[in-house]
Amino acid sequence: MQDDLFRPTIRDQPAPGKPPWRPESIVYPAFFGGPLAAATLGLLNGHRLALPTGQLLAIAGAGLAGFAARVTVGAFTDGNSTVRLAGTVCGLLVWLVVLALQRRPFRVATLRGREPARLIGPGFAAAIVCGLLEALLLAVLVR
Repeated sequence: MQDDLFRPTIRDQPAPGKPPWRPESIVYPAFFGGPLAAATLGLLNGHRLALPTGQLLAIAGAGLAGFAARVTVGAFTDGNSTVRLAGTVCGLLVWLVVLALQRRPFRVATLRGREPARLIGPGFAAAIVCGLLEALLLAVLVR
């Protein structure tokens, strides 16, 4: 008699292309790079985790909403420190969306034996490039 109770729930599957990053590690580029950095890394990691299209669109939408909130704050305030603070807060809020959507798939990937990839190089690149892109867009759109 075959009982479903003794069948493993997590089966060995062929590993996807690149190993995923830890979703918790995206907090650092999100803090320093803003919402676009968090959304960019979240989307790339979502592809590595093979997330459904709806969840990828939610991450992209959160990134765009975070950047729009930063532009709105920049339009209604005079100081640069407020705009920087808004970028940090919006980046962390986007990271929370990424974390909520990717924590479970990442756990499944690690239970299947996948070792997480290192985020040091891509994290620095995303924080620098997306941070500069946001600063340039803010200068063009707001000032």
